[in-house]
Amino acid sequence: MGLFHKAKREPKIILPKDARCDACGKKIRQGEKFLYADGKLYCERCARAKEDWEFLEFMAMIED
Repeated sequence: MGLFHKAKREPKIILPKDARCDACGKKIRQGEKFLYADGKLYCERCARAKEDWEFLEFMAMIED
């Protein structure tokens, strides 16, 4: 640790009690992994599927 080392902090997000995944509707509890992207909230499973789909779209764009 140097003099100018800054610790990376993850922002703490407090979810409301009725937070649900916008893709599948699963209830997301505090402490579970989730993704907030494009103004929508995704559970861990839907977030992984969304990231995989975006990666495939990116690869298809590069090939063209």
